[in-house]
Amino acid sequence: MIKIERPERPKIPIYNTKNTKLDRNAAKETAMRDSLVLLIDGAIPHFESIFERLLNGGKFTKAEVETLKAIVFFADKTNFDNDEKLTTKKNLKFTVYKNDVLRENLKAVFSNKCAYCESNFTHVTPPDIEHFRPKAAINPFTNQIDEDLIYPGYYWLGADWDNLLWSCPLCNRKTKQIIPDFVDPLPVGKKNRFPVSNNRIRHHHDIVSDEEPHRLLIDPCKEDPADHLEFQLDGLVKAKEDDQGNVSAMGEASIPAYGLNRADLKRWRKEEIINLKGFLIGIKSTLIRFISETDPDIKVELEEEFLMIKGFIKHKFSTESQYIAQKEVTIDEFFKNEGIDSIGFTKEGLLS
Repeated sequence: MIKIERPERPKIPIYNTKNTKLDRNAAKETAMRDSLVLLIDGAIPHFESIFERLLNGGKFTKAEVETLKAIVFFADKTNFDNDEKLTTKKNLKFTVYKNDVLRENLKAVFSNKCAYCESNFTHVTPPDIEHFRPKAAINPFTNQIDEDLIYPGYYWLGADWDNLLWSCPLCNRKTKQIIPDFVDPLPVGKKNRFPVSNNRIRHHHDIVSDEEPHRLLIDPCKEDPADHLEFQLDGLVKAKEDDQGNVSAMGEASIPAYGLNRADLKRWRKEEIINLKGFLIGIKSTLIRFISETDPDIKVELEEEFLMIKGFIKHKFSTESQYIAQKEVTIDEFFKNEGIDSIGFTKEGLLS
């Protein structure tokens, strides 16, 4: 997992074009507006414009309509058996996140790689558009143990740009996978898992930033995963420790939640380690031969060979390449152990 620079919300129709009513039926439209005027505080900054349009008969973007319908649905106590258990979701559908233009924007942001495991996967399976904060229900996943779902989830973030990520199905959905050092397959994958240490927000008036200090899953668009995860040279990943020996709580929660140590994923990371090491050893050998070579013609050939291998290595660290976090560890170990700075061969120069 690597840090992703998420741009501002794209200016696409679902977020910018205000031409949609709440309902095609005039009576239902009026009833929904009346309900929402009571359910929404117009003084809350992110609802100020919406509230004004509710009062004056204005229209909304498709993302806003979906959010408003979710607010009405989850405010209706007849949809609940008790304070926690939702009995039916048949009348509520989240669809905006499936928009084709939105998907293409997310694909570009995440370089067509899973936001969690960094795998290129769309040549074999369709992507999941992942809701970082679960939209309908929450598995608290306290101490990395699955729990009964809590309803509702973060329903007002179902169409929120900052809550959507590009994910492979194995990171996003819960499946049983072989994990090294465990005999039986374990349930891994994010699904509804979203642990926090304290002060979970539960209402559309709540501010997401208030919960952020207590969030326990790594958001690759918010923090650098390298601060919480440590990739090993055998392909495994573990939670990072600080200088005082304190283990990252985010790392501990994120590894099982995303299934970052599933056996097949570990194997592919190990393949990248072996492949990269081969190129690094090759370029070191070529450089040493170049330095000691006196024949001008052979030096030209060695220089061409060096540049070719350098190009291969640079490509392995390009934005579209898989498992960059693993390869960063591999190349750092190589330069640390090979002692080749003395001949002017540095990581920075190699990747420049």
